[in-house]
Amino acid sequence: MATIADAEGATAAVVKDGRVHVVPGRPAVADLFADWDTTLERLQGDLQRGTLVDPLDVDAVRFLPPVPQAPNLYMAGANYADHAREMRGLGRDDPIEKPEEGPFIFLKPTTTLVGHREPIVLPSLYTKVDWEVELAAVVGRRAHRVRAADALACVAGYTIANDVSVRDAFRRGGGTEPPMVFDWFSQKGRMNSCPCGPWLLPAVFCPEPGDLAIRLSVNDEVQQESRTSQMIFSLAELIEYISAVVPLVAGDVICTGTCAGVGAGKNRFLAAGDLVVAQIEQIGELESPVVAERD
Repeated sequence: MATIADAEGATAAVVKDGRVHVVPGRPAVADLFADWDTTLERLQGDLQRGTLVDPLDVDAVRFLPPVPQAPNLYMAGANYADHAREMRGLGRDDPIEKPEEGPFIFLKPTTTLVGHREPIVLPSLYTKVDWEVELAAVVGRRAHRVRAADALACVAGYTIANDVSVRDAFRRGGGTEPPMVFDWFSQKGRMNSCPCGPWLLPAVFCPEPGDLAIRLSVNDEVQQESRTSQMIFSLAELIEYISAVVPLVAGDVICTGTCAGVGAGKNRFLAAGDLVVAQIEQIGELESPVVAERD
């Protein structure tokens, strides 16, 4: 399931075998969550019968984020064991303890969301712009104080996100006292800093999100390569933690953290002209060209 833009505006679409079919009535993807399972079953039948409108080629379509107006964008920080070892300078097999306080969750502005093949914009005053491929879950119904054992039932589907981060905007100087020295907004909240998509893989087709191959390349050079099994807190545990603080609502996006291989770990950052490709098994590829802000 995808959100595409055409001459008539934005609409939900079905993507199968490289072909894109506009959903009859042109609803938004978020409109379908109220009867998600029935809608998916009906659309599968329409595909088999060939009763959907003439398809478009996937390369001829402009993809928006799967839920362009997501109510909330929740981000999990430091949630992969291999990334924690990387950033702490630990050995490959050194143990990583699960924090007793629970996962580290922060909010990213939903206005940072951009779709497949939309550019990552490099802010003119900074030079250390980094990549972070992440599995993202889209919530399909309201969920409050959900137990981990029941948490995945509230997930409508999965997509790919890239939590672009401005590393040299993370710390403030001038004698600022902790914790105000850490500027999560300036690091994480920049324009076009959360590519997301290209589409939403319904959860029914992905019964085990906790063991998927995940990778990111820059200009065809692999930078990150891991599996979602490296998560310290599982998606179900993230949902349990977030929903204990605030109710989740349909359309919320939960990004589950990134794996080892970020640019900060090797002092290699994005430059104008780069092409970033984030990949997750079963879901697909999310492409993002990199441009300078002045362009």
